[in-house]
Amino acid sequence: MLAISHIEYFLLQFDDKGRIDKKEWEKGMRLGMELLPSLHDEQYPPQVIDAQHRFAKRRYEHEFKWNPGRKVEEAIVAAIFC
Repeated sequence: MLAISHIEYFLLQFDDKGRIDKKEWEKGMRLGMELLPSLHDEQYPPQVIDAQHRFAKRRYEHEFKWNPGRKVEEAIVAAIFC
């Protein structure tokens, strides 16, 4: 039996020649790296929450991800298994 367990949808920006826009690609990669928790053991006061990666996630999802509607996603899955 074949099944799809998870699908990720990304937005790709293209330049005027129809190629992937390198600047936007690199911007997405840098922002994607900010999603990772810090490797430094920075000590913050207890009342401070290090939420930098949470904001980076929101920005990444807003600028580089796409959420299709249910019908579009069903059509994509149907096309895969045609």
